[in-house]
Amino acid sequence: MSTATSTPGSLGNLPAEVTSFVGRRHELTGVRRMLSTSRLVTLTGAGGVGKTRLAQHAGLELRRAFRDGVWLAELAELRDPDLVTVTVAEALGVREESVRPDAPGLATFLADRQALLILDNCEHLVAACADLVETLLRSCPHLRVLVTSRQALRITGEATLTVQPLSVPASDLACTPADLSRFEAASLLVERATAVLPGFEVTDANCATVTALCQALEGMPLAIELAVARLRVLTLEEILERLTDRYRLLTTGARNAPARQQTLRALIDWSWDLCSEPERRLWSRLSVFSGGLELDAAEQVCAFAPLAPESILDLIASLVDKSVIFRVGDGRRARYKMLEVVREYGAARLAEAGEQPEVARRHCDWFAELARYGDVHWASPDQAALMLRLRHEQANLRVALEYAVGSAAPEVALRFAADLQNHWFVRGFLSEGRHWLDRACEMPPPRHWTRARALRVASWIACVQGDLARASALLSEAKELVATLPPTPEQAFVPVVEGNIAMFAGDHATAVPLFEEALAGFRAQDVRAGELWCLAVLGLARGLSSAEPSDGYADLTACRDLAASHGEVWWRSFALWALCVLRWRADDHAGATTAAKESLEIGTVVEDEQFTVGLSLEALGWVAASLRRDQRAAQLLGASDRMWRAMHASLSSFRALRDFHDEVTSELRARLGDRAFEAAFDHGAALTPAEAMALAVERMPAPRPAPDTRVSRGPDPGTPEPARLGGLGLTPREREVAALVAEGLTNREIAARLVVAQRTAEGHVENILSKLGFTSRAQVAAWLAAQR
Repeated sequence: MSTATSTPGSLGNLPAEVTSFVGRRHELTGVRRMLSTSRLVTLTGAGGVGKTRLAQHAGLELRRAFRDGVWLAELAELRDPDLVTVTVAEALGVREESVRPDAPGLATFLADRQALLILDNCEHLVAACADLVETLLRSCPHLRVLVTSRQALRITGEATLTVQPLSVPASDLACTPADLSRFEAASLLVERATAVLPGFEVTDANCATVTALCQALEGMPLAIELAVARLRVLTLEEILERLTDRYRLLTTGARNAPARQQTLRALIDWSWDLCSEPERRLWSRLSVFSGGLELDAAEQVCAFAPLAPESILDLIASLVDKSVIFRVGDGRRARYKMLEVVREYGAARLAEAGEQPEVARRHCDWFAELARYGDVHWASPDQAALMLRLRHEQANLRVALEYAVGSAAPEVALRFAADLQNHWFVRGFLSEGRHWLDRACEMPPPRHWTRARALRVASWIACVQGDLARASALLSEAKELVATLPPTPEQAFVPVVEGNIAMFAGDHATAVPLFEEALAGFRAQDVRAGELWCLAVLGLARGLSSAEPSDGYADLTACRDLAASHGEVWWRSFALWALCVLRWRADDHAGATTAAKESLEIGTVVEDEQFTVGLSLEALGWVAASLRRDQRAAQLLGASDRMWRAMHASLSSFRALRDFHDEVTSELRARLGDRAFEAAFDHGAALTPAEAMALAVERMPAPRPAPDTRVSRGPDPGTPEPARLGGLGLTPREREVAALVAEGLTNREIAARLVVAQRTAEGHVENILSKLGFTSRAQVAAWLAAQR
């Protein structure tokens, strides 16, 4: 929901650190300088040269320079140029702030923000990226964009920096171990070798070999990493010998290809040659996967003649041993990934073998079946695991859907896109779901229940996005088609979506009978997921339409109990949130709090679930406001806002909820004042999901409210005693800054007193407020006074 004016976050979405980042001080300086004078900087260079790591590291170093954050959008796994804007919006956390997150919508969101946007791996989507960047830069005067691509975007104002390979010793230079440490390629080689062989170091005995290996690999970071991985089975000398022999064979290669690209290709050629024929065949077939894969998917997609299903496990193990693929994560199911350059190589081999169409079809069939299974078993104890798996398979789902809408029968594409309805909704991927449903519906229309289903799912998504006119048009077409078909469960879904359209518009009187009709249909056909959906929205609509909110309790309690009896967690959580809203309206603040906290239990069951978590945080904020716990209320609203943005979803088009939110926000602003409200709101928005959950369930004392600055009263005697200085993790410098804040100095005055940059002083103050859990400098002063 739209709330207080706020930024997407001061830290953005960069990883906490960039691994294996060696040297590059000159390039980092160049990036900083170029971004100070150009609003678009593109890092170009060969695949595997280190453009991504350089961009990420530059972003980490520049965080303090961009008030509204540094944001990374990774495009390597994206194939559809129509999804570039959606993917960038996902990274920014604003995808559902408008009906469709298009370029003008992103431009509006970023218009007044001082931010750095990193677009990583754009070479296969150059035209779409160029169009988006041009629109954003034209409309957002404080935005800077850093791009990595094998080719420039070629738009006005673009500055380019070619990322060169890491420095290597000259061919005629005889190096000692001390000399070698000055070269970036050697430093990276030693770092990666140490990871493979703990205790590895450059000695007089191996120095010449390390030097020759760096020279042979021409300083390519990816080539170094792939080669050094062989230390598990080969010596340095053996690696060098094999590389040197293979490279001699490349002297007759394409003359117009850069030498370093020939070198990298040679390295992968060598890995290919080291594989057995079955390993090579599996490597090429695995290239159809995007973003990783699990064993059962590999067995289903890749196991056809001459590869037997029972051979896949051993072949996977062999490819892991040979560093062609690698295991990632530590979840309950093993997952494997392949470097993009290695995947592209395998894809080329797959095409040469003529197997690409068959493997792509099998890949689509597997993920369409996964989507079907997830939809059929939604209301079951498997729900949490299914949600997590679909989330992990997002990139594969995109590849499979692309095949479905381009090469499969319309019925396959329509059912596939619609079977993911819960994935699109729960995860907040509404615009992407609408994209695939629209494309499926554009195929030659079959008079089939799959089209009716796709139309009503698209209608439901449009409704949640606030596009009620489009939702009604789509549903009308679905109703006409259903009327001509034999009876199916789809008949009951039509009135439930129609009721939601009415409820979102505030017409609860129309919605209630439609939900009752749908509920009877679902019960007659024993459609458990539909019954849960109906009970949840029916109870909410009854309570919102009546002078007695308790009129909705029975349906919501029935939904909660039915879900619990089937091991379902999501609709149970939703029903508990709705129960909280109705109890709050009935002034049952204790009951509302209990219901919301029970709803929040989903956060401990479903990894990364934030939709109902965000709803419950919002509702708890309303309860806190009614109890005049205003600081807590504003912080909870801020935490909820962060959840909505992280989930890329919004229910601001739900009239009743929007009205409640606006009413509470106005009350809090009136009682706290705009500045104090926004400070508390921003503090809540800066909390991590775990911290927000702890605040919501009150597992830790909430930060005390800011003292009245008109009359200094000291700390509130009704709040817990403040923690001692040494136990809060403040550094000596932060303690010094805290004392200056207590004296009433501004950031500029603190910087002058300590002889540091003003940005550095601001960073110290931000860290102090975060560590102490405060929202204002006045709280720091009061807190310090209480320490003395």
